[in-house]
This record gives sequence, structure tokens and C-alpha cells, in this order.
Amino acid sequence: MGIFRNKKQTAKKQTLQEKIVNRETNVVHLTHNDLDAAGSDAICRMVFGGEILTLFSSVNRFDWFLAQVAGCNGKGDTLIISDLGYQKGIEDKAKKARAAGWNIRWFDHHKWTDEEKERVMPYVESLTVDTSRCATGVLCASLKPEHPSAEEVARVVCDYDLWKHEDPRSAILGMVTSGSSNLKLIRDKLTQGIIVDAEVQEIFEKIEREKNRCIKKSLKAAKVYDGKYRIVIMPSSGYPSETAAEVRKILNTDIELLVFDNGKFSLRSVPEISHLIAREFHGGGHPNASGGNLDYGWKEKLLYKLFRRVSKQKAFLEAAEKY
Repeated sequence: MGIFRNKKQTAKKQTLQEKIVNRETNVVHLTHNDLDAAGSDAICRMVFGGEILTLFSSVNRFDWFLAQVAGCNGKGDTLIISDLGYQKGIEDKAKKARAAGWNIRWFDHHKWTDEEKERVMPYVESLTVDTSRCATGVLCASLKPEHPSAEEVARVVCDYDLWKHEDPRSAILGMVTSGSSNLKLIRDKLTQGIIVDAEVQEIFEKIEREKNRCIKKSLKAAKVYDGKYRIVIMPSSGYPSETAAEVRKILNTDIELLVFDNGKFSLRSVPEISHLIAREFHGGGHPNASGGNLDYGWKEKLLYKLFRRVSKQKAFLEAAEKY
């Protein structure tokens, strides 16, 4: 007698391009993947409705995501880019996206040079850069001004993203969105004007306990270098922003470099040079907070895994000394 197995019928997962092609909206939002991105997307949904297609991207994958959008017919629809700054050659992708029929509206709060703006401007419907606010604040001022709920969301998100730390709720949201799994949850609550509720508080308390363990682990492996700046370099066990802030208080450092097992890093600095250093390593960001990639090969990854060793420290230190 034969044995027959019932095969579960699972729906084939759509590729990113299939999601874009099959979109049921005339607005696609390409944004970062942190609290400011969640806030930015909340503002967009307040304005355009909850059916917009959102693409959360790391800084390092921005070029790839924009290329995927550019490879699909825009049909005259709007592509909103937020919380992602200029990258070398990104105007080529913007040019292709415009040729494909996308109308690009770009909102950012990172520093741009006049030359970078000039490279992008021919291919976008609008480019709004305001370094005095977070990206959520830029979108709120541009698309939803004088709206109480939107303005409160922007104020709380900017409090965290610009390191003001005046509203305790912002630290809770920042912690909860430190993992991308909670981005959509917080985005949806912010869209409704909810900042922190019982569900968010419960998630925060659980993460807080884990965060404290991670900070201790990173601090144990930290190495401090005194030169032009007092720099600490350490492997990241998670929660880079919170770890950097705590380590700065303990070690009185000027620059904090937290490196992940694949060579990607999160950088924080007191002097406004973080974005300049990060650009030397295929990254970018804010003057005081940015990210990049040390390009680890198999050897560096193995040393990290076995000994928690941060490789290519000399290259980073030399780059920091330039500024």
C-alpha cells in the first residue's frame, strides 16, 4: 500500500519588482529603516492613505532599491524618497526612474552639497532638504503642516533622531524600532496619532532588559584610542545608538564605532564629522550619526565570530584623523 503525503499549497512570495508592478496605489514610498522612517511613512499615510506601498531600505541598499523601482513602469505615479541622503552616482538611478515614468519627490534632512543637489534636481519633481529637522519633520512641514497629530508625531520623532532627549516617549519608540520587526507596528500607531500605549510599553520593557545585556557585552570588548579624538571601537551586540550613548558617558569619548559581524558599522560622534568618515566607507548619514561598511572578507568575519575581533581598525582611525 503506498503512502501519500499531502503537500501544503503555499502562495509564492512576490519579488520586490512584482510588488511594485502589481501595486494598487499611485504612491510608492522609499525610506530608511529606523524610527524616523516609521514616522516619515506615518506622515505619508496621513496624507495619501494607508494603501501606499512602502519600501524600507538600509543606507547601503538604497541604490539597489531605487534601481528596482526604476526598472518598473511608473505610469506617472509618485515615488516619495525620504530619510535617505545623496550617494555617489544615485542621480543615474533617479534619471532611469524618471525615464520609466516616475515622478520623484525627495525629502531629506542629511547634509547635501550644492553640487549634489544640482546632480539630482533635473530628475526629480521636487527636492526638499532641511537639516534643522528629522525627515518626519520635513515631511510634516511639507505635506501636513499645522496638523496637531502630525506635528506631535514629528516632534517626538525629531526628539530622538536629533538626539534632543527631551521627551521620554521618544527613547521608548527609538528602542522599540531598533529592530526592524517593529517598524510597521510603530508606523501604524503613529499614523493613528498614538505615540506610546500599553503594547509599546510592554515591548520596550522586554527590549530594555536585553539592551542592557548587549551594552555590557560590547563594553567588555571595547578598545579606546587617544589621538586627535578619543575614539572607542567595539563589536556591536545590538542597539548601537543606545550603546554609543551609554559608552560615551562611561568613557568620555568623542567618537564611538560599533561594528557588526559582516563589517557594517554604526558610527556616532560629538564633532560633526560622522557623515564625512562614513563616506570613506561606502556610507553616510548625519554629522553626528551615520553608518558604513568596512567590507569584511571571510577572514575578518571568522576572526569576528571566533574572537569578537574588529578588523580594519587602522583604516578607520586614519580616516577619522583627516577631519
